[in-house]
Amino acid sequence: MSILSNLSSKKRTFEVTEPDRKYLAQGIFFIALGTILISCITVTELDLMPRYLLLAAGIILGIFGCFRLLKFHKDAKAFRDYEPAWDKGRGMYDRFAKEYNQWNEDETPPVSCDGDITYFLKLQQERLKEKGLHMENRVIPGKGNTFGTACLTHKSAWYTSDTTYEEIRHKFSFSNTSGELYSRDTEQVMYETIVHSPNEQQLPFITATCPSCGAVNLVSNLTEGCPYCGTKFRITDLFPRVMNLSFVINPSSNRNMQVFHNTILLTMLTFFAGFFPFFLIEKQEILPLALFSAYLAALIGGGFLGLLLGDLLLLMGLGNRDGMKHISAFGFLRTKRKLKDTMLRYDPNFSYEKFESQMISLVRMAVFSNDPSTLSSYRGGTLDERFKDIIEMTYTSGMTLRNLSVENNQLHMTLRTWWINYSEKNGNISKTGDCIDVTLLRNISTPEPPGFSISSVICNSCGASFDAVRQRYCPFCHSEYHMEDKTFIIEDMKLIR
Repeated sequence: MSILSNLSSKKRTFEVTEPDRKYLAQGIFFIALGTILISCITVTELDLMPRYLLLAAGIILGIFGCFRLLKFHKDAKAFRDYEPAWDKGRGMYDRFAKEYNQWNEDETPPVSCDGDITYFLKLQQERLKEKGLHMENRVIPGKGNTFGTACLTHKSAWYTSDTTYEEIRHKFSFSNTSGELYSRDTEQVMYETIVHSPNEQQLPFITATCPSCGAVNLVSNLTEGCPYCGTKFRITDLFPRVMNLSFVINPSSNRNMQVFHNTILLTMLTFFAGFFPFFLIEKQEILPLALFSAYLAALIGGGFLGLLLGDLLLLMGLGNRDGMKHISAFGFLRTKRKLKDTMLRYDPNFSYEKFESQMISLVRMAVFSNDPSTLSSYRGGTLDERFKDIIEMTYTSGMTLRNLSVENNQLHMTLRTWWINYSEKNGNISKTGDCIDVTLLRNISTPEPPGFSISSVICNSCGASFDAVRQRYCPFCHSEYHMEDKTFIIEDMKLIR
C-alpha cells in the first residue's frame, strides 16, 4: 500500500489572514507612476496647463498608492502580532499541545499523553528547580499558508498509531532570580505519535497507566475499575494517547516567502538607487525619462537578480540544522528498514514508532535522573558529568544504527541519536547540537507486551504496580525487577559534543 494512501492533512483556519501582497504591488506601482507624472512639472518644453494637469494626476496617484501601502502595512502588522490558539475541538494534536503549554505555565500535568512523557516533564522540572531556574516554554501553531496538521497512519495488531505533525513556533526562555538568561523563538515542526483504536480482542493483554493514580494495569481491568484507586474508565478515557513528542527545526513556508519577497524588493530598490543618477545624466537631466528608465531597470534587472538571490537564500536555509550535527540520510533510512526487518523476526508486532518513543523516554529519564544506577531501565556505568548540566532536550527525529548483535536471546543494539540540548553551568545557558550513543539491551525470548510503560510497571513476583524509574526493587515484595525481560534498557550511554 502506498504511504500516500495513509497520509492526510487538516488545514487550520485563522482569525487574521495573511496580508495580500497585491496592495504592496499596487502601492509601489501607483507611487512610481505618480512620481513620473509629478516630475513632468520640470519639463519646460510642455505648456503650463498640461504640466499642472500631470502634477495633479501624479499627486492623486501617489496618494492612492500611499493608501495601498498603508493598507498592506496595517494588515502585515496585524498578522505579525497575531498568535493562533490551539483548538481542542480539532483533535488530540491540539489538545496535547494546549496541555503542554498549560504544564509549562502552572505545572498542571497533561492528561492526553502516556505516563512516560508526564514523568519526563516532572523530572525536568526537578532538575530546573535544583539549579534555581525557571523555564517558560510555549508552542504556537504556525500561521499563514501552512499545510495544517498532517497525519500518517500506521496499523498494528494491537492498535492504530498516527504520526501527526505541523509547523509551529517554539518560544522558550530560562531565567533565575537575576533575570532572563536565555531565550529562543524558533520555527519548527512538532511531531506527536498518537495511539488510538485498540483492538478489542487484545484488551486483556494491553496495559495502560491509570489517568487517576498513575498505576499501570491491563486496559480490561481499568474499564472495570482500577485495582488501586477504584476509578472506572471507558476506552475513550484511555485512548487516544500521545506516546511520543519531538521537534525538528524547519523555517516555515511563510517565513521563506517573506525572505524571498524581501530579497526581491531590496534588490529592486538597490537597482533604482544605483541607476537613477546614471540615467539622470544620460537623459540630459530630463527627470521623467530618468525616473522611467530607473524604474524599468529596477523592475527587470533588480527583479531578476532578486529572484536568483531569493532562491539562493532559500537553498542555504535548507542547510540550517539549528546546530544539529550532520546526519546521513542514507544511514537514517537504512536504520529504520534494518530495525524493522530484524525486530519483526523476534516480535511480529514490533512498531518502529513505539520503539522510537521508548528510546526517547529511556534517554531522557537517564539524563534527568540524579542517580541512574537505581533505575530499572539503566545497567550502565557512571554517566558523563555533562549530562547533569542538561536542562532541556529536543529530540530531532534523527537515529542511525551502529551495531546490532544477538547472543543467548540477548539483543544488543547501539544507536546514534541526534539532539539539540540546552545546558546550564555557572549561571550560563548554552545550546549544543549533540549526539548521544546509546546501547540498548533486551531479552527477545518473549515479545514485548503492548502499552508497556517505563515509568510504571507490574512486578512479576507480586503483581503490584510501582515506579520503575526511581527504584529497581519492588517496594512491596522487594524482588529485583528485570525490565530487560519486558522491553529495552540502557547498557551504555555516551555524549558526543
